[in-house]
Amino acid sequence: MLNAVAPATSAAFVLLVCCLVLVLMFEFSNGFHDTANAVATVIYTHSLDPVPAVIWSGLLNFAGVMLGGIAVAYTLVELIPPDVLTPPDGNPAIAVLGAVFIAALFWNISTWYLGLPCSSSHATVGAIVGIALANSLTSHRGFGAEVDWDQLSSVIYSLFLSPVAGFVLAAILFKAVRWAIRDRPLFEPPKSGERPKWWVRGILILTCSAVSFAHGSNDGQKSIGLIMLTIIGLMPLQYTLNMQLPAGRVQAVADATSRAMPLIAAFGDDQKQ
Repeated sequence: MLNAVAPATSAAFVLLVCCLVLVLMFEFSNGFHDTANAVATVIYTHSLDPVPAVIWSGLLNFAGVMLGGIAVAYTLVELIPPDVLTPPDGNPAIAVLGAVFIAALFWNISTWYLGLPCSSSHATVGAIVGIALANSLTSHRGFGAEVDWDQLSSVIYSLFLSPVAGFVLAAILFKAVRWAIRDRPLFEPPKSGERPKWWVRGILILTCSAVSFAHGSNDGQKSIGLIMLTIIGLMPLQYTLNMQLPAGRVQAVADATSRAMPLIAAFGDDQKQ
């Protein structure tokens, strides 16, 4: 049904705006889904009360988004070829974007409801790749031709390596600290309402701040990447044409395109051999 919506119509615009709303909903769910990763230790140890901990984590997440660059966002966008988002007729992009956002949002809400500390990154990447694979079945290309497998392999490698590296490094660090510090009560669960020593509390707040900032500079960029996908589907000309080109160069591009059209009609394009 979505493929029947004509491009550059009010219906297509409304659907793409809905995709943007879904992105914001996903980012909101990502916030209350992943914030627990950063504040669990400071709340459990009574280093910070829950409300100040969440507010502080949110501020550091925002700082991470604003100061962390957009390299991760571009990596997310480059998982699938541009023509999947901006095909010649403009129609499939609506279905592709909607399916990606709904799938990722459903995963976030479901795992949050069940209390499972699962990664939103895996859900986002999986949704994008799954939709690209499904879309390749309806195109004239081979299965999987609409996925940048080189880019995906590097992303999967990082997603697989990061939890393993975190587990191993945390175990080594814990053993080293326990060997170096002989204060046994330090490694016992805190009593009800008891705060840790001032220097331990400072370390816990510092690590909470670092995790929050890193989450913003990483996961926050994923939502920027999803917003970029939406804007590419909404205004593809802004990404395919440089609107600042001089009039003479624009005309040269138009002339070259007009000369290429008869050749494409005669010999075919990448889908017609």
